[in-house]
Amino acid sequence: MDPVRRKGTELLQQTLGNSSVAEAIENEIFQSQNAQVNKDYKESLRSHLFNLKQNDPLRQHVLSGSITPAQFAHMSADDMARPDLKFMEDQLRRRSIVDSIFHDHIQPRHRNQDNLDEDKP
Repeated sequence: MDPVRRKGTELLQQTLGNSSVAEAIENEIFQSQNAQVNKDYKESLRSHLFNLKQNDPLRQHVLSGSITPAQFAHMSADDMARPDLKFMEDQLRRRSIVDSIFHDHIQPRHRNQDNLDEDKP
């Protein structure tokens, strides 16, 4: 096995405490990157490790089998985000939509070009 893949499996084992699940996840991530250890593989592995460490419910779902290694390997960073971060992102998105709707109705004020002194107090 490639040293990078071996190290990835070790890090997954440390995070999960389960070697068979760690090996299955690493293999699925490897396969999802066209069976190549490249920049994309490393980024994907790093992202999955980070999210497993930061998101306890996600880690429990992976360990319990309610999320399979194949499903987990194909999850995006948004899919793996903690619930509180998802909620905050959703609120921000909603606020941005509301703000953009209100800004559509505001017309810019144009100064009368004939009377340039109009805006002076």
